[in-house]
Amino acid sequence: FNLKKNDKKILLKNKKFLGKHINQRCFILGTGPSLNNLSCSHVSKLKSEITFGVNFLYKAVVVKDLLPTYYSLCDNIFWGSSRHTFREVHDRYSLRPPVFITDIRARDVLSSYGIFDECITLYTRHYPVNRMRYDLTKNLSISMNVIGMSIQVAMYMGFREIVLLGCDYNSFCSASLLHCYDDNSECCELPKYNLAFYLKYYYLTTSFHYLIAKLAKDMDIKIYNATENSLLDSYPIIPIDDFFI
Repeated sequence: FNLKKNDKKILLKNKKFLGKHINQRCFILGTGPSLNNLSCSHVSKLKSEITFGVNFLYKAVVVKDLLPTYYSLCDNIFWGSSRHTFREVHDRYSLRPPVFITDIRARDVLSSYGIFDECITLYTRHYPVNRMRYDLTKNLSISMNVIGMSIQVAMYMGFREIVLLGCDYNSFCSASLLHCYDDNSECCELPKYNLAFYLKYYYLTTSFHYLIAKLAKDMDIKIYNATENSLLDSYPIIPIDDFFI
């Protein structure tokens, strides 16, 4: 798990993002079906906020007019079978392409598209974890999902208020729609896992969210979950309207 010399050099480029958004607020948009409950007014107000998109958010009709400031693609499929997603996201938001947040293993994909130097690249191998690391120039703590990774990046950037949307966190207990977009083709392409896998995965991921919440409290960073009926209880659940009074 030790960093190689070249990896260290790459990660040091992230230093320009340290404190870039000191004391500001951001919204991290997950892809849970609850995101479709956003009103036109909510989306309109989000346009003036700093936003993080994740995974296949660009397919969601409800936020088609929103241009994310940052975009997280941290799963290994994005430098594998779904490597084309970087180009699709870049083209989808061509008016103002977001800054990508991804794993250092995606370097070849990013380089092939000519956008490697513009991205935040992460090295996440720190495990086991008893306190989350968030220094983007070093070996980050594993958090198991893209929302946790996005929060760690936001903390490094200096945000003092981080609001989660579309984080339903319930795919392990629902056989209905899993995302805020048509995911039929995605569900056919991805591996099928049984309930035991999902319960174990969610247990680990939730443990990391509790550690992130503890770190945020120590740093006086406020993290809120504005997702309606979310099962993610590591952060206070606050109605989205409370942020746009």
